[in-house]
Amino acid sequence: MPEPDMQIHRATAADARTLSRLSADLFPLGCPANTKPADIADYINRELTPERFLALLDDKDVAILVVKISDKPAGYALIARSAPPPHAGLRAEFELRKFYIATEFHGRGIANALMHEALAMAKNEGSFWLSVFSGNKRAISFYERWGFRIAGAQDFLVGNDLQKDHLMQREAGR
Repeated sequence: MPEPDMQIHRATAADARTLSRLSADLFPLGCPANTKPADIADYINRELTPERFLALLDDKDVAILVVKISDKPAGYALIARSAPPPHAGLRAEFELRKFYIATEFHGRGIANALMHEALAMAKNEGSFWLSVFSGNKRAISFYERWGFRIAGAQDFLVGNDLQKDHLMQREAGR
């Protein structure tokens, strides 16, 4: 059962700094343990800045849902109308580009509530795809419980570290 004081809202420009801070704190947890701190810092400084989130929030093909517990940021999901990489051979209309829950809120039903809301944004409109580090067993297991299946692979660059990601897909209407 999710937290009784949980709120999920669509992010606005006022959330950009919060999203950046939360991402910077949580992104390293999804990386291989041997990823160099300099490579993680490079990725964060390029991709997870407040300015980058402002640009994403301005994009009509992107929606970001923020979950808060007692007004404290607990996580977020970024959904984009985006085709998968051509090499993957997947057919999907929406990408679950980011899905983060702060570790202090793990195991409290928050991820399930956020995933339900994220998928509802495109219910019956199309299928989803995502990319996840191939060694992140906890995340992969969570996505599989929600109907995502491993359907391919791709490289993901974090700084100078080339990592292997699984591409996962969830069919429409599941």
